[in-house]
Amino acid sequence: MSKDLVVRVVDRQAALESLDEIADLYAQVYAEPPYNAADKYSRNRFLQRTRDQAVASGFKLTTVRRGDALVGFTFGFTMPPGAWWKNASKPAAEVLEADKFAVVELVVAKTERGQGLGRRLMDALLAGRQERFATLAAVLDADAYGMYLRWGWTKAAEFRAEPPFSDALVLNIPHGGDGSGA
Repeated sequence: MSKDLVVRVVDRQAALESLDEIADLYAQVYAEPPYNAADKYSRNRFLQRTRDQAVASGFKLTTVRRGDALVGFTFGFTMPPGAWWKNASKPAAEVLEADKFAVVELVVAKTERGQGLGRRLMDALLAGRQERFATLAAVLDADAYGMYLRWGWTKAAEFRAEPPFSDALVLNIPHGGDGSGA
């Protein structure tokens, strides 16, 4: 990975202050297939839900910059025992009843993909987490779906309410929360 890339964990206030810049990168990535700027991936819906998520318990944002330019980010929040994704089928009781870290977004600029940056962002996001599992929604036809499976994530449930359809994936966070996924 290039030395001019800087990965940084950003606090809640800085996340909210940089939300427009984050939304710009989000909108670029989600205009690509298979998302194709579907309404649920609109910039406005992203801003609305992210403002709410940024104040959730356990919120964490990790960014990566090349110089001054934001080229990737990932964020999530704690999902307590019994909580689960809206519009998803129920997972196994072992997952549902555990504390989880909900990975809401992992976004990398198209020009920066294929260099291990997504993995570096995810590892930084999950580092130090004390939850038993991490969970995320992965669009079935997205390249990222296969990437998550290669990283050790497994299918736990399905989202079939609004296309493009997704699966809810889970990853056992190793004791100690080192974020390695292994």
